[in-house]
Amino acid sequence: MRFTEQAIRAMGFTEPIAKSSVTACFMSVTVYDIRGVNLPDALADARKSQVEGVNYRVALSKSVNAACQRLVGDDFTDEEDEWRRQVRAGGPFALIAVGPTDFIDCDSGWMQRLPNGSIHTHDCFPTVGETLKSLELRALPPIVTSLTIALSETDRPVLLRKLSRESVGRTPGGTTVVDSRLEMHAEMFVSRSVTQNRVVDMLDACVDSAPKLHRRAAYYFSLGLAETDKLKKFLYFFLSIEVSTHAVFKRYTKPDPLRGRVLRSGTDELRQSTAKLIARDIAAWRNLSDRFVWCATVAWPTLTEDDIETFKELKGARDAIAHGESSEPPAGFARKAELLAHGILSSGGLAAPGRNH
Repeated sequence: MRFTEQAIRAMGFTEPIAKSSVTACFMSVTVYDIRGVNLPDALADARKSQVEGVNYRVALSKSVNAACQRLVGDDFTDEEDEWRRQVRAGGPFALIAVGPTDFIDCDSGWMQRLPNGSIHTHDCFPTVGETLKSLELRALPPIVTSLTIALSETDRPVLLRKLSRESVGRTPGGTTVVDSRLEMHAEMFVSRSVTQNRVVDMLDACVDSAPKLHRRAAYYFSLGLAETDKLKKFLYFFLSIEVSTHAVFKRYTKPDPLRGRVLRSGTDELRQSTAKLIARDIAAWRNLSDRFVWCATVAWPTLTEDDIETFKELKGARDAIAHGESSEPPAGFARKAELLAHGILSSGGLAAPGRNH
């Protein structure tokens, strides 16, 4: 989305700048509310180190501005009391600064000079956001985890709650640079019309199926629906798929349901010894992929070969996250997991009798 020159000037950016006329390196500062431990009133201490090849600084203080001064030599907010009310946090605070990046040349665009001497640019450093995000994905998890452990005691765990995140740049001469951009996100959906009779049928179906759903599969599915973070959303829906698979697999690997389903040789009955052999061997399966294929074949008649391939893609992404090879699923995978989980639950991903756990 591009703004007109009039709109940009109306936002206060009145000075055009040429490409590469401003050079700056950038850091991100993430603020966490510390819950479970108090700090001395005058404390504002900081450390500088490196993790996963990323430079970072971490500071603790009861004042967010005092901690930010220790990290980047500037206040985090002009009105700290008002900021506390907005984020509903009383402190103490942990601030983690990640970076700086290498020096980056600006693109052509617009800027304004603020009374304090800093420069405010409009979308003149388009690559900074992704660069800092990449550094944060590597550095923040081990720092936050380590800090949580360090602040906690065995019987008194401490919680770090993320409050805010900002980025700031510095020119080689030390001038502060703040680059801002407006981002918009939208989702599109299509609504279908239903008749009154259809609404009645839907309500009846809801009341009928709710007690039959596997409790934990439904629980994870509902968490996925309520989540906005794509990583958490993906993992919740995959957990719903995984729980459904194991539960339904155990139900359908008993001898009776195997009759007429497993061997389609034209006979109506399986020999008792054959049925027991198949039931025993299949019941010993532990591999999630094998169990899913079995359930898709035997228990979920609406699932297709494409659904099986989708599951393999989703499992590969989940495994990459679990093994530390990736920090988040590929774009669109949260939605894919949601649709597959929905298909399973509506296709018979129900709890086995007496096993609705």
